[in-house]
Amino acid sequence: MARKGENIYKRKDGRYEGRFIKGRDSQGKAIWGSVYAKTYAEVKSKLAESKSAAPYADMTLSEWLELWLNTHEDIKPNTKAHYKNIVYNHLIPEMGSIKLKMLNHEHIQAFVNKESMNLSPASVLNIFTVLKSALKCALYKGYIKYVWDDIKLPQKQQNDIRILTKAEQDRLDIMLSKKEDIGILLSLYAGLRIGEVCALKWENINFETATLTVAGTQVRTEKGLEVLPPKTKSSYRKIPLTNFLLEKLRNMPHECEFVLSKNKKAIDVRTYRNYFKRKLKEAKVPDIRYHALRHTFAARALELNTDIKNVCDILGYSSVQINNEYLYTFIKSAQSTLAEKNGDLAL
Repeated sequence: MARKGENIYKRKDGRYEGRFIKGRDSQGKAIWGSVYAKTYAEVKSKLAESKSAAPYADMTLSEWLELWLNTHEDIKPNTKAHYKNIVYNHLIPEMGSIKLKMLNHEHIQAFVNKESMNLSPASVLNIFTVLKSALKCALYKGYIKYVWDDIKLPQKQQNDIRILTKAEQDRLDIMLSKKEDIGILLSLYAGLRIGEVCALKWENINFETATLTVAGTQVRTEKGLEVLPPKTKSSYRKIPLTNFLLEKLRNMPHECEFVLSKNKKAIDVRTYRNYFKRKLKEAKVPDIRYHALRHTFAARALELNTDIKNVCDILGYSSVQINNEYLYTFIKSAQSTLAEKNGDLAL
């Protein structure tokens, strides 16, 4: 006999029908499925089997991550934008096609290892934290098993800060003559992040005051490339531009609203990172992460005895007190690296 709450009903044709949630749409609303049998016991058995398999039988990690994002309303807009950046620029491109029920420890470890080849330990940890949060939610709903235990993450190192030597910077400078190179120059001489470079619009450049306003960062979402507000207040900042950069910007064609563009569209972060790697090879500079350009900018600024607070403000750090410790470690690393390759150096 059917019991209340089982979602089992006897139809007019004499058969029993059992209803279950087989998935959810992009808005998080339930998508219902049904099983049928001649007896109550048989349909109950079918219903139990369908319930155990349906929620994740055909769902890919990409589909789950998008569902998780769309139903995750208890976070601030900027935090959600940060999650979207990680989901669409890292997780979905690398693991999105994997069936949720097939996702295992080996998949996650291989992903972490690959990301560690191009990103800092802190960035990899940040990406892994977002992935784990999404998977915990799937675990709670019964969609997956616990698969992220004992993942080996890269260890943070105090000296894990690479900068360009002056000789390397000079060789790279020689190769930066195309209009597409303005992004690299803005990172190297103004400390911009790659996402900020790719989101930069002409309206953010004030030629009269010789300043650049960082007002957004590029994120790939389900809608495509989007420019979203910076995650923190300190990331929204105004940066003074040198005459060298101003002249470069003045002589650039305005093909669309974005400073860094191709075919009248903004250049994708991943495309531009690959372009940067090619420039390093042309300049015969050892492979480095794009983020090292910001480190190099900081090192050059400190060489000129720029106040440490001003360096933090330009880079968009939220706490000078916290970053003093970081910059102290950075200065020691910079001194060691540059002294070895350039001889005498004073920071």
